[in-house]
Formats: sequence, C-alpha cells, structure tokens
Amino acid sequence: MVSAAYKNRTRDEIIAAFRESIRKKHEWQKQAEEEIEKIREERLQLSI
Repeated sequence: MVSAAYKNRTRDEIIAAFRESIRKKHEWQKQAEEEIEKIREERLQLSI
C-alpha cells in the first residue's frame, strides 16, 4: 500500500521532498541548540 504522500509523485519529487524534510530537521535542530545555549548562558549569569 502506497502512502498518500507518495501517490502521483515522480521518483525525483519524492527524493526532493525527502531532502527538504531533512534540511528542515537540521535547521530546527540548529535553532533548538542555539536556544538551549542562550538559556544556559542566562542561567550562568543569574547564578554568578
């Protein structure tokens, strides 16, 4: 059974969508790491 996400898509379209999802995931992870670092710095400043 083919997922609805893959129906009527060419192989290249599926690969492009997959790569885009990976790019977005990496972007989200980078933003999350930056936010965590900001929080850590703020906590360090408060504790000093």
